[in-house]
Amino acid sequence: MKKISQLLTFLISFNCLASDSIFNSANNDYSNQNYKQAIEKYELIVTNNLESSELYYNLANSYFKTNKTHLAIYYYEKALKIDPNFLDAIENLEICNSQITDKIEKIPELFFISIFNDFQKILSLKNWIVLTVILIWLAILIFVFNLFREKKNNFPLLLTIISFCFFLLCVSINNKDKTNKFAIIFSPKVEVMSAPSKQSTELFNLHIGTKVKISDSINNWINIVLENGKKGWILKENIKEI
Repeated sequence: MKKISQLLTFLISFNCLASDSIFNSANNDYSNQNYKQAIEKYELIVTNNLESSELYYNLANSYFKTNKTHLAIYYYEKALKIDPNFLDAIENLEICNSQITDKIEKIPELFFISIFNDFQKILSLKNWIVLTVILIWLAILIFVFNLFREKKNNFPLLLTIISFCFFLLCVSINNKDKTNKFAIIFSPKVEVMSAPSKQSTELFNLHIGTKVKISDSINNWINIVLENGKKGWILKENIKEI
């Protein structure tokens, strides 16, 4: 078992080193405007199940340079899924969205919901968890320290309450990530139907590059919801889930 563990560790390390080398080579190709070669190398890393916001961002930039806007949008979205505060990705995504056919106006959120959603995006889920763990340990340390003091303070209680709130926030973000599934339209033009059947009524059309929320699925049909509230059914083959 020990030899197997050592072998696995070696293979993982070797794979990471190889991916770093490919990533640097792809970056050089991008700098030299060899965008197609850069895409091939970035995609090779992706196929090895390695991901990072920087990898997806660079891949998105490469696709944007080759006029494949829908793929650029897809990978900018994947970069922002890892790092919601990636400003360059946000700005580039806005540029891409201005170039696609469908201009979807988002329904305004209630003020307190908007504030809460913006607060969630301050950190990634991973960083929120790290911060929560640090606060818990800090509360424990101060509590132990208070045991040896004559004059007590309420810092442990305060930190415990804050830690609990942050824990609930982590649970909320995690559940949101699991339940909120999004996709990008990858077909030039898609008919959105009133039911999961080609014989149902056509409601409207969507075009390549548009982001949709996946609400439900039946066989090869996907129920989608747009940011403006419109709903309908499309064939699964027309989208790529983020």
